[in-house]
Amino acid sequence: MRTGNKDILGHLGDGTNNTDVNTILTSSIEFIIDGGGSVINTGVVGDVRIPFDCTILEVTLLADQTGSIVVDIWKDIYSNFPPSNADSITASATPTITSSNKYNDVTLTDWTTSISTGDILRFNVDSCTTILRCTVILKVRRR
Repeated sequence: MRTGNKDILGHLGDGTNNTDVNTILTSSIEFIIDGGGSVINTGVVGDVRIPFDCTILEVTLLADQTGSIVVDIWKDIYSNFPPSNADSITASATPTITSSNKYNDVTLTDWTTSISTGDILRFNVDSCTTILRCTVILKVRRR
């Protein structure tokens, strides 16, 4: 939608601005897993309700130190809360740090990448050694 010479985001709309709409619509969903000074325990570590429709483009794990961790992500609609292992969105490509402090995947092979407004994401640690704190970052594009 345009108003005068600017679109609703305030960018010039006269052809002189090459703003990439995909960049404007790109955001991230971040979830911090903290072991409280100890190695992160396995199991469910928390939930996030997503306030907008989006598509997952990339996943990154960042750990406080070298170690290993496997984090599964489950998704379900609010009325079916809580999500369970049967609701995993990661298929066989579960985000995994192995003897490192970081992990990144832009392929997301066989992932369910579509998220709708109000969906719940549940984060479950399948295994962990050495790592005390890990940030899960989902790069998303709003729809």
